[in-house]
Amino acid sequence: MKRLGWIALLTFASAHAQTPEPPVESNPMATIVFLVLFVGFCAGFVWMVWRNKDKGKKE
Repeated sequence: MKRLGWIALLTFASAHAQTPEPPVESNPMATIVFLVLFVGFCAGFVWMVWRNKDKGKKE
């Protein structure tokens, strides 16, 4: 009997669910700025690691 109650509750809850909203479109300029900054920071990190790779070995 309890199981029937849960099934009914889930059925009625899904019947009253809201329709999903359409996805929000991102601003292309913001995406370009993000990509430029992200790639720039990644390249800067790789350059710093490459530049400092021999400093730890000098003894």
